[in-house]
Amino acid sequence: MYKFHFRVFFISYLCISYCLSAFASGELDVYKNEIKKVSIHTVQCFPLGWELTPPIIELNSQNQLQFSFDELGKEIQDYSYRIIHCDSDWKSSELSEFDFLNGFSENQIQDYEFSFNTNVDYVHYSLLLPNEDVKLKLSGNYILEVYQDFDTENVVFRQRFMILDSKVQFKGKVKHPIDMERRKTHQEVMFSILHPGFLIDNPHSDLTVILRQNDRSDGSEMKVKPVFIRKDELVFDNNMEYVFPGNNEFHYFDLKNFRYQSIYIQSIENIDDETIVNLSPGKNRHFSPYIFRRDNNGISVVSVDERKEPTTEADYAHVVFTLPSDNELKHGDMYVYGGFNNWECNDKNKMIYNYELGAYQKSIYLKQGYYNYVYALKENGEDDPNINYIEGSHWQTENNYMIYVYYHDIEKNYDRLIGFKTLNSTKNF
Repeated sequence: MYKFHFRVFFISYLCISYCLSAFASGELDVYKNEIKKVSIHTVQCFPLGWELTPPIIELNSQNQLQFSFDELGKEIQDYSYRIIHCDSDWKSSELSEFDFLNGFSENQIQDYEFSFNTNVDYVHYSLLLPNEDVKLKLSGNYILEVYQDFDTENVVFRQRFMILDSKVQFKGKVKHPIDMERRKTHQEVMFSILHPGFLIDNPHSDLTVILRQNDRSDGSEMKVKPVFIRKDELVFDNNMEYVFPGNNEFHYFDLKNFRYQSIYIQSIENIDDETIVNLSPGKNRHFSPYIFRRDNNGISVVSVDERKEPTTEADYAHVVFTLPSDNELKHGDMYVYGGFNNWECNDKNKMIYNYELGAYQKSIYLKQGYYNYVYALKENGEDDPNINYIEGSHWQTENNYMIYVYYHDIEKNYDRLIGFKTLNSTKNF
């Protein structure tokens, strides 16, 4: 009896120790885009030359991904990076680095430049992947983890990116929902995955298909399953499930020049060598009719007028957002929301109610460029923000829908990214 109890205790101890160790090491965490050091700003990642597209390139192609960030101040820091392969849920795939990359697993970031002729001093760091030190061998989800002073525990930011090994094709469209109650406010996505020449034995267990609106990684994405399975075709056409709020076109402002006030900028001031930009007050568009305006579907771009190098010649400013409201809302918090803050709701973009002005306000430190944003309410107890509470929702809104297709390779035990497509709500593909 004593031996039996001892064995149970010993096994339980090992299990608990393993779980605690895994949790402490972050193996159970979902990796996301995050900045952990307050002096780092404007982390960007996109295919070289394509700032408005998701951070994804084809496996074994000549394309590269451009990573960059700014460190406020004049001091050069020692930054290194490593790459982590992830599964379709953005958890570590537990693959050895020898399995997914050729070259060195940890490398220094050696490309940096000082800001030039700006009020705010910063050092601009950049990195291209793949490069001479690192070649990636597998498709799938990846995390670039940047750390300081050769200490892998001192992580300053993480950034998602993807490598695609195209094996499938697509056809589909965005249309009115059949549900009459959502017909004027929502959009329904229907598509097919065509896989001639690529065997998929069990689509329901072997495939993970992710559907996102405007590539938002905020919990609004859907994991979808095929409704019909035909020869070399998987049909995703569920009239009641694959439906998204159309929301509204994004607000925008052009901050490329501090010398004049472009549309939606109320004032530009210089106070104690700091640039303060006050945007025109927003308004509640929930009951307003739909008005088309061209936007970047939430993506912001660094840019500056009358200069050659926006990466080092663009300046920083405190941008003040104002949203009038008769009362402070008690059932949630208001946020300035967009791709520039990784589609997150945190203290950096949480608005504070100003009782004297009768408005929500937030000052956010931003680099010069062209910005998209909306106002989002995160209701108490909810994980995901509600965009249409303030912005309204319309079926006519122009949105991009990204489709990611992952195939679980049983032999090598990892999730291959075998398909990607962007479906626009205003045109067929």
